[in-house]
Amino acid sequence: MTTIIAERVSHDSGIRVALRFPYDRKLTGIVKKLPGCRWSNRLNCWHIPNTPDVIDLLLENLSCHAFVDYSDLRRHSIAQRIRETRERQQNEKARMHRSFEFPAGIPSSDDKSPRPHAEQPERCIASPEQNPPGTPGSTKTKRTTSGRFASADISSLIGETVLSTEARADLARLRSWMESRRFPDTTIRTYTSMMETFLKFVAPKEASQCTSDDLVRMINDYVIPRGLSYSYQNQLISAVKKFYREVCNHTIDPGTFSRPRVRYRLPNVLSKEEVKRVLAAPMNEKHRAILSLIYGCGLRRSEVLMLELQDIDRDRMLLIVRQSKGFKDRIVPISPKLVDMIDSYLRRYRPVVYLFEGQRQGDRYSAASIEKIFRMACTKAGIRKKITLHGLRHSYATHLLEAGTDLRYIQELLGHKSSKTTEIYTHVTEKSIQKIRSPFDDL
Repeated sequence: MTTIIAERVSHDSGIRVALRFPYDRKLTGIVKKLPGCRWSNRLNCWHIPNTPDVIDLLLENLSCHAFVDYSDLRRHSIAQRIRETRERQQNEKARMHRSFEFPAGIPSSDDKSPRPHAEQPERCIASPEQNPPGTPGSTKTKRTTSGRFASADISSLIGETVLSTEARADLARLRSWMESRRFPDTTIRTYTSMMETFLKFVAPKEASQCTSDDLVRMINDYVIPRGLSYSYQNQLISAVKKFYREVCNHTIDPGTFSRPRVRYRLPNVLSKEEVKRVLAAPMNEKHRAILSLIYGCGLRRSEVLMLELQDIDRDRMLLIVRQSKGFKDRIVPISPKLVDMIDSYLRRYRPVVYLFEGQRQGDRYSAASIEKIFRMACTKAGIRKKITLHGLRHSYATHLLEAGTDLRYIQELLGHKSSKTTEIYTHVTEKSIQKIRSPFDDL
């Protein structure tokens, strides 16, 4: 008995159900009579509208004449259930955050009146009487009433500090405000974590009692001695400024917080030959497809993880990147060779929701796994440069610029808000630099 494979496909900017089967004159005549059935020269098969009852329609009309393989249609039904479950979980999480009740006596974020100084919170720092020297839990590290540390053991002391009720309410207000403005989850986690560290550092002082000197003191006593990075310091200042501008704006003028001096660093890029070796290094077909897509379309790591099956427009040879950094959509051209590679990967792995899924159906691929794939590929390809996964995106932009692509187009393809961000690639392109003659050659 002939087998008919039914699968959903993107065709003419819509979703259709393709019917693939060996040529059979009688069976073709029956298929042509299905409602809305049309022939596609590009797909080289018959296709029908994607309706909710498409499986029942196929079984009713074709089961007596052929075996209908509709497993792909069922996978898409699973994908829809996964999306609905994920949406319910997100709504439940948002509802739990909204149901947070502020402790009595703590004003809401809408209350702009100055708050009275709260009682000093209880700290998890043992006194000499409670823990004599030599007993478990004893420590010589003490904190002064101003919040300044008397010794260098700052990290452990911050970890031991318990926030007061007022401080916890401040963090909850910051989270609630950021969620109401639809900040990304990663930004919310980063800002609340930074603000929590700041409040622990200044304890027993409350946020309403702090000044800009407390932030300067934290940088001098905590950030710099621990060797924390420039970006960490910048994020800390951003979190504290956001808190005092939006949540506690009657206490400190955020303009008094100054940032560290800006560092200008050129991106590390790979040559085309090096990129070719890196992309050919992975033995796994999925790994090759991931790295090739990142370079071939200049994607960020988060963007390739969020791609779904319908985001490839095969008719126009475009890739749709949805809600990337800055909540912006954009389209980028995709190579036909890359589409063929992805189609081969899809036929073998058959993901359900996302283009690249993890061990469980419907779950996104791990960001840490992609980083590991890239490091292993670089090692196997013999790349000795200090380069990260984001270097593939830098290489994409640099190679476009070297090929003569206008900088304005590159800005659109990369999704940069400012042209100044894209102009950094003019400093690493070889197109003009290689033409410069060194005066050493004239000696």
